Amino acid sequence: MQNSHHHGISDYAARLIRHKARQLAGKAGFTRSDTEDIEQELAVDLLERLPKFDSAKATKNTFSACVIERKISNLIRHRTQQMRDRRRESFSLNDLIKDDNGAAVERGLTIDHEDAGFRRGTRRRTREEEEHLRLDVSLVISALPSDLGKLAELLKTHTITQAAEKLGVPRTTLYGAVERLRLLFEQACLGDYL
Repeated sequence: MQNSHHHGISDYAARLIRHKARQLAGKAGFTRSDTEDIEQELAVDLLERLPKFDSAKATKNTFSACVIERKISNLIRHRTQQMRDRRRESFSLNDLIKDDNGAAVERGLTIDHEDAGFRRGTRRRTREEEEHLRLDVSLVISALPSDLGKLAELLKTHTITQAAEKLGVPRTTLYGAVERLRLLFEQACLGDYL
């Protein structure tokens, strides 16, 4: 990502691409040696989509972040589909392999069981992705006006009906606020998580 302005990518987008590529490397079937390839895929996708940027809808940084996040989701989806391909070589979890220290251990003992659901396809995100999501959501909520922030916090664990009861307002009153929340989360590239 050297000379990013020269290629039409802002410094912000170049930093975000580097950061996201490093985050993704080592997860979802990607290795650390994939980092440069991931950066290149993110940069090319952003460059291809930059002509669609509309300053009336978002800032260039927001647009770039959304494009980068979507491309990462697509990369992960594609890679995990490849990982679930039944034609791939199978193995036993009882096979002996060498661990990081060179000792022989059963393959099953090397699996992070917290992320096993992600690899099996029963969970959509790894533990680390869930933590990043929690942080991203917290940042958006902390920037909301107090009334929307309180509603957003309630909607993490309550239905609209329950939130309306807790706030002492009719449920229909909250629909407009929920739509405002949805728009704000979409602008923060978190619309897919609502």
